[in-house]
Amino acid sequence: MSDKMAAWKERIGEVEAMGGLSPEARTLIHAMYEELEALTKQNFNLRKTALKATSRETRMSSKLKDALME
Repeated sequence: MSDKMAAWKERIGEVEAMGGLSPEARTLIHAMYEELEALTKQNFNLRKTALKATSRETRMSSKLKDALME
């Protein structure tokens, strides 16, 4: 995902260099990009947390299964 973010950041820079953006549009684009970065980081952290929670549940159920098999 960071490749996409870098490509978008580069594209924003190219558009700004051409000078075709009004100050309001530039401000809006930068705000949207910052929000996108924050949401991407949040999504990554949530996925990592979900994976950890899932792996814990699996371990707990296997321990329970082992205890029941004895």
